[in-house]
Amino acid sequence: MGKRRSEWKTNEKWAYFIGSDRRRLKLTTQPEPYTLTRTLNWIDRQVAPAWKMLQKIDRANGTHFLRDILNDVELTERHKKLIKQQTTSPEEVIQRQKIERRNEE
Repeated sequence: MGKRRSEWKTNEKWAYFIGSDRRRLKLTTQPEPYTLTRTLNWIDRQVAPAWKMLQKIDRANGTHFLRDILNDVELTERHKKLIKQQTTSPEEVIQRQKIERRNEE
């Protein structure tokens, strides 16, 4: 019978990776804020190729995959907030702040 797992020698590279004989390695990062730019970059890199493929399939086959997907999707509160941020004019923001200040007085 072989050795128990607890008796196995730890590989040196693995020991380094998990923190033996060195500083701790931080494997997490702060989440980035949800922005329009971040969403556009994600769509450009991840979504656009599949979107284009589905458009071509829909055109060739007379199907409506994309239309059906967009009709059925529900926006989250985060999406709605971003829409409001991107479609509200600076004048509206200033006016809203003035009203809020008056109501506080």
